[in-house]
Amino acid sequence: MKKLLIFLVVFLLLLGLGGAGALWYISPGQNLDMAYQKVPLVDRAVDMAKRMSTELILTEGDINNIAKQALSETPGYSGGIVVTGAKFQLAGERLIADLNIRYRDRIPAALKLSYRLEWRSPDLVAVIEEAKLRDIPLSTGYFGNVAIPISRQLPGILTIRSVRIQNESLIVEFQKPTLEDLNGLLH
Repeated sequence: MKKLLIFLVVFLLLLGLGGAGALWYISPGQNLDMAYQKVPLVDRAVDMAKRMSTELILTEGDINNIAKQALSETPGYSGGIVVTGAKFQLAGERLIADLNIRYRDRIPAALKLSYRLEWRSPDLVAVIEEAKLRDIPLSTGYFGNVAIPISRQLPGILTIRSVRIQNESLIVEFQKPTLEDLNGLLH
């Protein structure tokens, strides 16, 4: 009986240490927040029109701010997960999201998600390709695609044709307005 009691105490102690170690391992290593600055897309679109260009260049910082703004509007994720901080970066053809989350308002964790960007009118959609809890791979089935609402912040006359990543910037290419579109502005 004494051996069983010692075994249980040691087992519970090891279990507690293992749990504490796991919580320490998955806890966020970066202090991330949800603060963002509004990106003046309308002003940039007007400037683009003045230059007679059909391309709008968004920097990595712009994408970070636009994505954080979209995420701030709905920080809750499925299953009791709340995003408490984020940082978005362009890496090659991918958007990398470093997220600090809190599970059921108790357990903090750090996620790294990798997305492929696609234009699906009227939103830029980040399609999940890889998910990690620190260095532990997770199934992408737990995570959904993220819509980044760029076109909603632009004047109605502008229609996005395509989006591409180039030199750590996002290039948004617009269709040239038709005469009907321009005539609609006058009335």
